[in-house]
Amino acid sequence: MTMTCGSCGSSSNRGLTGEVQSARRGRRQAPAQRGSERQYDLIAEWYDGYPGNYLDDVVFFAEEAKKAGSPVLEIGVGTGRLAFPLAAAGVDIVGIDSSAKMLSVLERKRKELGELPGRVEAVQADMRRFELGRRFPLAICAFRTFLYLLTKADQRRALRAIRRHLGPAGRLIMSFFVPPRELIEKGRTEPVEMARFLSPDGKGEVVAREWAEFRPKGQRLISHIVYEWPPTGRRAERELVARYVWPEEVPPLLEGCGYRVVQAYGGFDRRPLAEGSREQVWVGERAR
Repeated sequence: MTMTCGSCGSSSNRGLTGEVQSARRGRRQAPAQRGSERQYDLIAEWYDGYPGNYLDDVVFFAEEAKKAGSPVLEIGVGTGRLAFPLAAAGVDIVGIDSSAKMLSVLERKRKELGELPGRVEAVQADMRRFELGRRFPLAICAFRTFLYLLTKADQRRALRAIRRHLGPAGRLIMSFFVPPRELIEKGRTEPVEMARFLSPDGKGEVVAREWAEFRPKGQRLISHIVYEWPPTGRRAERELVARYVWPEEVPPLLEGCGYRVVQAYGGFDRRPLAEGSREQVWVGERAR
């Protein structure tokens, strides 16, 4: 599962198992997670147009995945925005996501793409409480997925659940934007056009616009995405609610959940995380 804030920084078939599976744990979900699932169920059909057109992290994660070796665990696999390019690079992916409709789109894409060098396996599960019965050399929590954990307690639950799935010295890499202080002080962004793409039904163009509001209490970010179908006048607005995370929060959070911080990047070009960085990319290693 992924999220956006455009103004915030920016089987028989080897492509995938034939059906989405359910994790043994994770079928019963707490209210906060049900809300995140519902948010993405509502935009699943349009997701690949926007915000699924985000590409900045693909090469970075492909390099990390090939270095770690297969299989790689992806938290918030969604429609396969990242998983399918990694599979095309020869990496086997096991992805979890709580949104059934996002995974339904992933299944449809699998059939369209056909056989790939790497396998993509999709499992419907809650990232805070899942059990796959296997361990991985690398777990990826990309493109703001971690921000859908709206409380510190849920953040810790998810990090511990992921850690249980890492092998010795296994690593977790997660990425999300650095909160923009000036926009938080202002309280909101102005609406901007983010993407234009062909409607999934093939009937015309869809224009996606976005604006965001920030609420310091609870560190809430509410992204408002408006989809329009000109010239029909059709319009749909969706909200994505997340919790923004300050860079100084991350090291104690990781360390308290059994990780050792290995790297903190300020972008996918591997520059160090520093004042002025717009992206934060954290690499944590499973500590003994």
